[in-house]
Amino acid sequence: MAERKKNRDVKFIIYQVLYIFVICVIALKGANLDLTEVINKDKVVEKSYADSLKAYLDSLIALGLVPKIEFDTTNVSKIDPTLIAQLQQRIQVMQTQVQVSSVNTNTSTITQQNPLVEQQKLPDVQKKDPGEMQEIRIGNIILTQYTQNTLNNPYDTPLEIVGITTIPPKSTKSFETGGQSSVTIKVGSSTKTVELKGNEKPKISISKVTNMGEGVSVRTLQSVTGFRVTINDDFPGQLDVKFNGPIEVKNAGQNTYDITMKAFGSQSAFDNFSSGKDSPYSVGFTVTVKDKIKGETVTGQQSFTFGDW
Repeated sequence: MAERKKNRDVKFIIYQVLYIFVICVIALKGANLDLTEVINKDKVVEKSYADSLKAYLDSLIALGLVPKIEFDTTNVSKIDPTLIAQLQQRIQVMQTQVQVSSVNTNTSTITQQNPLVEQQKLPDVQKKDPGEMQEIRIGNIILTQYTQNTLNNPYDTPLEIVGITTIPPKSTKSFETGGQSSVTIKVGSSTKTVELKGNEKPKISISKVTNMGEGVSVRTLQSVTGFRVTINDDFPGQLDVKFNGPIEVKNAGQNTYDITMKAFGSQSAFDNFSSGKDSPYSVGFTVTVKDKIKGETVTGQQSFTFGDW
């Protein structure tokens, strides 16, 4: 409604300017401003031309254009120059008013339309609870049976490993798994099932590193490393390793052990051992490896062989 009123105001100002223009033209031509005939009615501008001019002006106004009116002041002989200056000043003021009114109308229209455009462009974004995600994404989660696993919770809400533990927001926590084939991770109302990797069985490797047999003496074997034991496992930190037998065990590196025979403290002890037996003689030892979490145990055995003291 306000926009229509402003359009009518613009038209009124335009027509007022045109009215003054007509008056000025009549005055410049020397006509009297009364009801007497100033021109032959046969030579007057036809109504169709006037209507065409009005339609043309209306179309310019609708486009936001302002007609420019100028006077030819070079042929002035019968009118006061002061009056011309006043008329020009008045027309200039009216043209300025028309321009301001037109700008205000366009600005008002844009101001009224912009909120609608903004509403159409901006979707209704609702802030979701960090726990209400469509899918739990924590990268590639690898969990293993029968061991200590570590998992980071990047969310702003607690992460639950159902039946095992809960990790606080923005925290990392270690937890122990058993023999379950999978676990369920829950964040808010979203859940994700993660398959657990199997815990491999420990492997014991025993290598002979010196000569043995009937031609080798006890004194030689008891002075050098006879075997090297290596234990392989994906989680060696949870293994319990034990040796049994007349041996000396030295740590030769991570999960690696050097074994030396220490069976006899004297020749008499050897004589007592070998009495009634045929050479070559042998003394054995056993390695026992137990997974402290899984409870699984593996063993390995080997023997030293010799022929005399």
